[in-house]
Amino acid sequence: MAHKATEYRNIKIPHALTSVDEMGRCYGGDIRIGDLTGNGATDFVVYQSLGGIKPAFLGAFDIDGELLWSMGDRDLAVDDVDGDGQLHTLSPDRPGPVAVADVDGDGACEVLCFFVDENIGPSSKWNLSDVRLLLLDGKTGQIKQEASPQVLRDCDGYFDGQLHIPNFVHQRLLIADFSGAGHAGDFVVKLGRTLVACNSRFEILWTYNNRWNQYPKHAAYIPSVGDFDGDGRDEVNGGLFLLDHDGTVLWEEFVGDNMDSVLIEPWESETPRAILSAGGIVLDESGNRLLELGRDVIPHGQEIRCGRYHVDSDERELVIRYNGHHPDLLVAGRQGVRSRFQVDESPNNTGLETIHWNGAEGPDLIYSPAALWDGEGNRVVEFPDLPPPSGGKMGWYHCFAADVCGDSREEVILYDPYQDRVHIYTQEPTQNSSYSGYHHSPRQYNARLID
Repeated sequence: MAHKATEYRNIKIPHALTSVDEMGRCYGGDIRIGDLTGNGATDFVVYQSLGGIKPAFLGAFDIDGELLWSMGDRDLAVDDVDGDGQLHTLSPDRPGPVAVADVDGDGACEVLCFFVDENIGPSSKWNLSDVRLLLLDGKTGQIKQEASPQVLRDCDGYFDGQLHIPNFVHQRLLIADFSGAGHAGDFVVKLGRTLVACNSRFEILWTYNNRWNQYPKHAAYIPSVGDFDGDGRDEVNGGLFLLDHDGTVLWEEFVGDNMDSVLIEPWESETPRAILSAGGIVLDESGNRLLELGRDVIPHGQEIRCGRYHVDSDERELVIRYNGHHPDLLVAGRQGVRSRFQVDESPNNTGLETIHWNGAEGPDLIYSPAALWDGEGNRVVEFPDLPPPSGGKMGWYHCFAADVCGDSREEVILYDPYQDRVHIYTQEPTQNSSYSGYHHSPRQYNARLID
């Protein structure tokens, strides 16, 4: 029988940060988390996007639901140059280019984001000619830095004259350390076929044009960053390529269709490896295969995560949504597949995540909307009193894993982009003073949210 988690917090998004859709539902939009004020507590950023793609309204609130600040116009609408209608500001079509991280290393998080120009006119969803980069003070929302690099504005969803939507809409700002500064103050983003890397001053470090840009023969929708060689500077895993901290190509290889999800995680040792959803492959920094489950086992690797999901095993394992947008999961270790099972259906059958529910000693659990499962496919944790998801492509409970309560075990932070509440579930009630233990890490600022 599944254990029922405790709803530790049920946070209503401030009215000033919500909108009402055509069905009369009050909603906030997509969400990010981080300590914006430097007081050791978890805060929240919520945003909406013009045409569902370009951030145009953004605000922040604390764990008590108190408004911190807002900027932009949630009612912004402009003429759509691709049609006869207008582009409206609404809940994002996909999790997009907004990140919360301590970019300057002062102990409080900033908000790094794309944002539409102040005087934006008629626009297209499919290009970034009217989008700039902003760095916002997390506590006040004031602009600390902005830039409009031409390489960003030149990016669009087209390749050889054809619109390739899947490779354009997954715009995620991945926080990294390319310069060896000792903290993650740089970032990289994939925009269509182009990867753009910048430092904390918004100077372009390098760009890379990906040769594999047509569905289903595409590189990773969302790359991953991590330090492969231990030199204190991050590399970029795009699934079909690995780039050094300066953009130098370490390897390029087409290994299979539907390279939807990739990781940089330790595997057989503490050394980071490239973990690929297509074919269930693990590669070293030279591109040598350490594991390959194969296309017969993984026909369409939609999502992949790494953890320790079995009590009787101390080796790392992979959990893979192996059959596209379906509830089919498998868990595999270095000796191959250990279990196959089905989780609950959800509107898009995505949202996979590893949860350190039991702390560092494990075992880890697997989140799939909206329950936790063990490595054998048993539903072991349910979330009581969670309202039904709103439905639709993005209308399911997205998950952040974070130690919100400061007890070394991860809580589950859930939100539906088409609702106006954030739910935090834990194993047992704890004291408010425990909030000082929150630690913001790549698991939060580079969360693997996927549509």
